[in-house]
Amino acid sequence: MSKSYHHGDLRRALIEKTLELVQADQVHLVGFRELARQLAVSRSAPYRHFSNVEDLLAEVARQGFAAFIDVLEPVATLKGYTPEERFLELGVTYVHFALEHSAHYRLMFDCAYFKQEDFPEVQGLAAHAFTLLKYTSSACMDKSASDRDKLELATMAWAFVHGLSKLFIDGQLAKIKNRKRFIRSSCQRFVRRLTTTMKQGVAGSD
Repeated sequence: MSKSYHHGDLRRALIEKTLELVQADQVHLVGFRELARQLAVSRSAPYRHFSNVEDLLAEVARQGFAAFIDVLEPVATLKGYTPEERFLELGVTYVHFALEHSAHYRLMFDCAYFKQEDFPEVQGLAAHAFTLLKYTSSACMDKSASDRDKLELATMAWAFVHGLSKLFIDGQLAKIKNRKRFIRSSCQRFVRRLTTTMKQGVAGSD
């Protein structure tokens, strides 16, 4: 690539090139030397915008979570929907976001961001996204449900939509012809069964 970048554009170019490599399953090539080569800039140029590769990847993850929250928040507060319908729509929206922004999604849930205290902004956004899921799922439960039950339901819901998203992203569900119908149908069954089970569990504990 012969095109050069001004300092004001290089930050964006580094992020976009990183996403391209992740999308192509070439995250192992995300290094400043390789990025500089592909963008036709000096090896030192990326350091003017990011202190290291981890900082660059964290910024990509941060942007992903910010966009994720922008999509989830309106769904969590939909008017004219029952709690179960909002819960369903949030699940469907979650999976579609993951598939439409799979490069971001792969980086967003990298375990490195949750084992260290070096990425507070990413961790904060991830926590906010989970809070939206918990808020929406908890509304489906009996008012007497405990905080532990609410957390359990939200965690199971997260495990479901995250797992479904990863299976699609990794190509393990590639044979499914009507992806949108399968996602909605799967989420409908999950919401119906899970909320019924949790409500029965709360009633049985009385």
